Amino acid sequence: MVKIFSFLLFFTFSFKLYAIDTKAEQAVVIDFDTNEVLFEKNSNTKVIPASMTKIMTVYVAFDRIKNTNFAISNECKVSPKAYKMGGSRTFLEIDDNVTVDDLLKGIIVQSGNDASIALAECLGGTEEDFAKLMNVYAERLGMTNTNFINSSGWPDDNHYSTVYDLGILSNAIIKDFPQLYTYFKMEEFTYNEISQPNRNKLLYEVQGADGLKTGFTKESGWGIAATALRNDRRITVVINGTNSSRSRLNESSNLINWAFNQTSQQTLVEKNEFIKEVDVWLGSESSINLISEQKLVSTLSFDQIQLMNSSITYTNPISAPIKKGDELGKLIINIDGKPKIEVPLIAEKDVTEVNPLFKIFAAAKYLIFGRSLDEIK
Repeated sequence: MVKIFSFLLFFTFSFKLYAIDTKAEQAVVIDFDTNEVLFEKNSNTKVIPASMTKIMTVYVAFDRIKNTNFAISNECKVSPKAYKMGGSRTFLEIDDNVTVDDLLKGIIVQSGNDASIALAECLGGTEEDFAKLMNVYAERLGMTNTNFINSSGWPDDNHYSTVYDLGILSNAIIKDFPQLYTYFKMEEFTYNEISQPNRNKLLYEVQGADGLKTGFTKESGWGIAATALRNDRRITVVINGTNSSRSRLNESSNLINWAFNQTSQQTLVEKNEFIKEVDVWLGSESSINLISEQKLVSTLSFDQIQLMNSSITYTNPISAPIKKGDELGKLIINIDGKPKIEVPLIAEKDVTEVNPLFKIFAAAKYLIFGRSLDEIK
């Protein structure tokens, strides 16, 4: 017989969470640690990523620096193609040899299209071949709705991504290259005697902001991949399709602040936590503890905490023999707005069978009195 037991995991809260929305046409808010999407709006719609593309250009370079002899002190020659590139620039000079360090700063801080091409050619031979490499990395990271044609984000019909994919990329560059990621916190960079501030204004105006990259084209509007760290908790936001740089700043900062202020990470269950004592049929012990197989952490709003409920399913009684770690049931957690969560419940220890003669006696007793073994006095 399968039994279901219901209980609340947390005390209720009286705070009412107000709904969040954004003027951005596309948006996603991700908790960095739990990888949960806290808010989304058209997050899988294909968009022009514009200069947010440069996060992948930098990701490829970081990977080469971390895993090969390629170093930030290496020099790359500026080609005529890089020098002539329009849009935002680092103001590289043709045929100059520029360090990888300066090119990275030019890309991240100044959003230099010329620096992006120079680095792409240095790593891939041609920008076209480098773009193929970008797509290999995108596939590895699970960016299933992305295709790169160039290293800078220059508009092309076949150059696209989604804010969700860019969120995956943003979190990956932070996780995979924590030491190199500090480039994104730079507020200003001077090259060729021209000083330019970081175009990510969140660095100056939002608590804990330390990256990543803005983007703009007339067709796509203003977008940004942004992240902030507060009290060891990180939130990543990607938006696109706002109508001004001010709106981009306001919408991204609103979403970051909402995530920090109105959601929190909750440990739903600890690994090996005691959940339920259940009967054992024909075992050397009359009962056994069911414990959780894994630790489960989720990011929840206050409303979700208040409305959350859970239940346990298992067969009662459970027949011996039982080995420690056997899955004997499930803890089912229902949270509004999230898929149903199932946590396996396992045996805390071994329970052997009783001897054959006692089995016969126990079975007869059950048939006569309708009692299980653990009820025999």
